[in-house]
Amino acid sequence: MRSSGPKKKHKRPAFQRLRLAALMVLLTGSVTALGSTVYKRLVIPAYGNNPAALDFMAKAQPKALSADDLTSFRYDEEAYTQEVANLDWRLSFMFEEGDGHIERAFQAATQSSLGVNNDGLGPIFNSNSCESCHQSNGRTLPVPGQGYLVRLSVPGTDEHGGPKPHPSYGGQFGDLSVSDVPAEGTVIVKYEEIQGKYGDGTPYTLLKPEITFKDLAYGPIGYSTMLSARSPLSLYGLGLLEAIDDETLLAWADPDDEDGDGISGRVNRVWDIEKKQVSIGRFGWKAEQPSLLTQSADAAANDMGVTTALLPSQTCTDAQAGCREALHGDEGSTAELDAESLKEVAAYMQFLAVPARGHLEHPDVQHGEILFKTSGCAACHTPEAETGNHEYKRLRGKKIQAFTDLLLHDMGDGLADNRPSFDANGREWRTPPLWGLGLLETVNGHTRLLHDGRARNFAEAILWHGGEAEGSKEAFRNMPADDRQAIIKFLKSL
Repeated sequence: MRSSGPKKKHKRPAFQRLRLAALMVLLTGSVTALGSTVYKRLVIPAYGNNPAALDFMAKAQPKALSADDLTSFRYDEEAYTQEVANLDWRLSFMFEEGDGHIERAFQAATQSSLGVNNDGLGPIFNSNSCESCHQSNGRTLPVPGQGYLVRLSVPGTDEHGGPKPHPSYGGQFGDLSVSDVPAEGTVIVKYEEIQGKYGDGTPYTLLKPEITFKDLAYGPIGYSTMLSARSPLSLYGLGLLEAIDDETLLAWADPDDEDGDGISGRVNRVWDIEKKQVSIGRFGWKAEQPSLLTQSADAAANDMGVTTALLPSQTCTDAQAGCREALHGDEGSTAELDAESLKEVAAYMQFLAVPARGHLEHPDVQHGEILFKTSGCAACHTPEAETGNHEYKRLRGKKIQAFTDLLLHDMGDGLADNRPSFDANGREWRTPPLWGLGLLETVNGHTRLLHDGRARNFAEAILWHGGEAEGSKEAFRNMPADDRQAIIKFLKSL
């Protein structure tokens, strides 16, 4: 006769329990990630509850709307800091939180401060906040110690096909450090004056930078090391550039110049640290980052020495014992800038409004726009685009005037840094967007342009163009003075 007592539960073998637990963790993570994507795509609406905030759309000239309904009509020193109008409250909250992270000054980790929000600077770094390089979301002057960066690499590539970091100094020269940890050294920039003349005989001078180092703390740099100076880029409008479909970029690309116009733009295919796959790059001077999330993580790690979930390791090299042994703000936690904060930084850049175009009725501006197109500038600085299927509805289907194709172009020997980065060779640079640049002097007090800030104004930036842009540069150089000024006035109106 069978016992009527309680049945004995069957106990799974230990390895099965472990496998089940691991499966549950994976499923939970997958569901969470899927839920976040579905939430962004389906739950968060495109707009908030204040439709009157978008009344400017009906009143403005369509051509003035640089960024569709993500345009701002602020033209003062706060022109680059505006949240887009009528943003859903959830995204507005993320925007405000992201603003706080951008302005946050990180501090060196101490035993008593571990886990505090602004903990974890360095130990070796270039700046202590995003704001210190991107003043008012624009760009600081290209001065060492104020956001002027020098990228380093040695011949070869890393495991993902990107630049191979210097064995002692890493991928970016760190000229600042926390106490008791030696900084890598000091960057010295000297300029060689290059004399030139316009077609009408008017002289001009260009500045060619020469980079050297002093007080090197970790040994010689080495003659084979490749250097590339970088000036900060502005932060506004980046969400719309992120929302341009890959298919659009591929359609614009013409790597073999099949149409015979001398322009052979191509995409940069880079390693995506978030997706763990090769993706199309679109951010940075050589289009080295595929998304604002990865761009933010990369800047946190290399500019400030701040870890994130995407880049959880410090950038200290084997030669930097003090850096490796220093107290880090991520000890006992996952990262110095947590995953939610990183998303908020990205959201802030995604929803920064773009200044509207101005002076549309001015005859010189109108004439300058015609000359800009007829001289071939618009072949790379593509005036118009339409965004695609971004995860946030507000960024989808927008007609924008960013004046970029986000592609790599050969810019000639004059601008070459001779430092490859993924598919970008040492002569190639991504076409930078031109929208909003007319307010750079108003917001940031200067007009320094190009990847290393060598150009002191729009005219010098044009005169440095070469390679695929040689014909456009020569067209500008040989124009009558009034036509040259018309193009400059057009660029200032953007």
